[in-house]
Amino acid sequence: MRTLLLSTFLVACGGGEQPAPKPAEHHEEPAPAPKAEPAPAPAKPDFASMNEEEQHKFLMEEGKNVYENSTLACKTCHGDEGKGQQGVFPPLVGQKDHMGDCAKHAGIVLWGLQGKLTVDGVDYDSAMTPQHAMLDDLQIAAVISYERHSWGNDYGWCSPDDVKKVRDAGDPNAAH
Repeated sequence: MRTLLLSTFLVACGGGEQPAPKPAEHHEEPAPAPKAEPAPAPAKPDFASMNEEEQHKFLMEEGKNVYENSTLACKTCHGDEGKGQQGVFPPLVGQKDHMGDCAKHAGIVLWGLQGKLTVDGVDYDSAMTPQHAMLDDLQIAAVISYERHSWGNDYGWCSPDDVKKVRDAGDPNAAH
């Protein structure tokens, strides 16, 4: 009886016969997943092959995207409605003197702007960052066309070729 009690005690306490350990299973390490190639950049649209209506639609859509892009300061400084911040950043609404000429408008975006600027009788003396290194000609044509056709503005369209001519002429403020 003592042996039975002792064996029951040992089994209950884990000291009795244990199930035989399972043989170790051989696990192969899974092969590393092939590294995913980065997705190719979307192909630039062939702007020249679009008809005029398609070009205008594209310029407005792409221009809005560039204007609202958080890595650029267009919307941050000039606001959702192009009204700017009085005394700090000038408005884009109703500014035909500054934006009515495509080459002048493209030059402001390409080369930036520094120094005193008076808009609607209000002086501004903030710097606008040049965008020539961050935006290509199509993006600049799009954003200025968007600005020229938003918020009640109607100043005409600018093409990438218009912007290219201004870029090729170089920064008029650069020391030569």
